[in-house]
Amino acid sequence: MTPVSRRDRQIDLGALLFIVAGAALYLVAAVQLHSISLYSKKNPGPRGALVAADRARYTSYAGVALIAAGCCVGVVAAGLHARRRTASQ
Repeated sequence: MTPVSRRDRQIDLGALLFIVAGAALYLVAAVQLHSISLYSKKNPGPRGALVAADRARYTSYAGVALIAAGCCVGVVAAGLHARRRTASQ
C-alpha cells in the first residue's frame, strides 16, 4: 500500500471544502426562497421580491455547482492516487 502524500490530503481537503461551501450556499438560498414563498396575494411582499427570488435561485445553482465541482475534484484525486498505487506495485 502506497503512503498518502501531504498533497493528496490537501486535495481531499480542498474537495471537502468545495462540498461544504456549496452545501452552505445551497442552504442559505433555500432559506431565502422559503421566506419569499411565505408571501401571499394579500401580502405580496416588497417590490423586489421577484428579483430576490431570482437571486436566491441563482445562489442555489451556484451551491449545486460547487458541490459538483468538489465531487469531481475528489473523484479525480482518487483516480490519480489509484493510478499511482498500481504503478508502484
